Amino acid sequence: MFIRVKATAKPEKKKVQICESVRQGPTVKQVIVRHVGVAHNEKELEDLKRLGRTLILQIQEERQGPFLFSPEEMLAIEDSAVTVNTVNSTPSPSLKEEPNKDSIMVDLNDLSEQKRIIEGFHDIFGTLFNNFGFNKVLTKKKSDVLKEVVLARIASPSSKRASQEVLAADFGVDISLDRIYRMMDSLIEKQEEFQKQIFLATQSMCFEKVNMTFFDVTTLYFESTEEDELRAFGYSKDQKFHSVQVVIALATTQDGLPIGYKTFPGNTAEVSTLLKCLDEWKAKLPIGDITIVADRAMMSEANLQSLEENNIKYVIAAKLKKLPKTVREEIFIAKKEEIEFEQESYSLHEHTLPGNRRLIVTYNEKRARKDCRDREKLLEKIEKKIGSGKNMKQLISNKGYQKYLKAEGSGQIFLDEEKLKKEEEWDGLHGLITNDHNSSALELLQCYRRLWVIEESFRIQKTDLSIRPIYHFKPERIEAHILLCYLAFSLIRYAERRVELQKEKISIQEMRRHLWRTQVSILKDHKTGAMYRMPSKPDQVARKIYQTFGLTRNERICPIFS
Repeated sequence: MFIRVKATAKPEKKKVQICESVRQGPTVKQVIVRHVGVAHNEKELEDLKRLGRTLILQIQEERQGPFLFSPEEMLAIEDSAVTVNTVNSTPSPSLKEEPNKDSIMVDLNDLSEQKRIIEGFHDIFGTLFNNFGFNKVLTKKKSDVLKEVVLARIASPSSKRASQEVLAADFGVDISLDRIYRMMDSLIEKQEEFQKQIFLATQSMCFEKVNMTFFDVTTLYFESTEEDELRAFGYSKDQKFHSVQVVIALATTQDGLPIGYKTFPGNTAEVSTLLKCLDEWKAKLPIGDITIVADRAMMSEANLQSLEENNIKYVIAAKLKKLPKTVREEIFIAKKEEIEFEQESYSLHEHTLPGNRRLIVTYNEKRARKDCRDREKLLEKIEKKIGSGKNMKQLISNKGYQKYLKAEGSGQIFLDEEKLKKEEEWDGLHGLITNDHNSSALELLQCYRRLWVIEESFRIQKTDLSIRPIYHFKPERIEAHILLCYLAFSLIRYAERRVELQKEKISIQEMRRHLWRTQVSILKDHKTGAMYRMPSKPDQVARKIYQTFGLTRNERICPIFS
């Protein structure tokens, strides 16, 4: 098999296909095994070619099993067709499809629906679960439980007890809560192996080259105030300061594919997490030369020095107001270059910092207006508190308020007008510090702007997968819960990326809706006792998702046996 790039009527578009040569008598013909997608630019073309190479390996592995295509079948494929593997879903271990040898006469009056089962998630994400190798990490029985719990988390995120009910009511899978907890208790021992499998899947999508890592940290809270070695009070990004929490660090590629994660006690400072994660990941994962992209919370001198000592490139947001005085003065008098970036006008200038670091500073009017609005909202809150005469202690202790306030000998607190004027001077300014001397300033700006993918990744985990609040209390169960959510997250991100490359962007919310409607009814003939499987017709979006992974639903009504 090989990758073929085919021109289209529009010069900027190119089809990417997987083809192979098949001999028929004295002649050899090239047939299409699968359409990978249509590229609109050079980057998409390279991404689709990389994806095509990954798919070739998967197809070759499948052909060693029951999905072997004969030369006659391959020759029957038309140029516009997609070769697919048929998915005969078996949502319940007790239901298996009977070979359809002959037509069977059934009186519809004798049929009634026994239950309705959702198949879409098992077809798509169950296939991905196996492709990632998750089914080989634990024993078979525990792997089966793990798969069901992960798919339930993707389909309808909830507590483990509620997931058990969803699996029984909507997926036709009966698993006791004890079995779920026993699986979780053995799960954390294999955490490193699961993380490696996920990284290898990400690596395959990048064609063995992971060179850009986006890093950030968030917090996950508990409905509890009891502290232990993992749960602790700390700075909460969810504003849940009255609850204990854990800190989770996450790294992804620029396309949002996961690289790794690590949990820390809830009182761990953000700035200390980066190096600990890198040391652990580089020791256990085949991570090569990378560039770290992170926000200003990671900008500490210790972090920068350690990254430089380990020859790791970085692009990190700068804390401009904390730079040396000479550099701050240069920022306001430097000669600026006017550029167009992402359809907006910017002023840009560069400076050299000690240690041969580059400082890239930009100014944008839209950002300046936002900075001004944010400050005005904060000042309104401060003035209300000063006017009420209440919560003076909070005003003094709040670092966000302190920079705008001054106190007189009488103990009265006032807004510091001089500090306000100095603060206004920084409106619209943003800086990046980097040790990358090969990339242009514009390339580094584009790189940093992709940091939103890590924020989106946290949103998916918190909102779409309901990773928090966490109701477990034992550290091992907490770690297992976070790992379960990370496995679900990795499958979601991979599925989103595959669909985007081959078809069009479909969010997990939309994917979830359409796969939920991909169901099957189990019918019973009350006269004969025979059971039948009657699938629903997949809608257009569901078909696109199935086609992305080379799958098609069996839409025939088939007899089944228990």
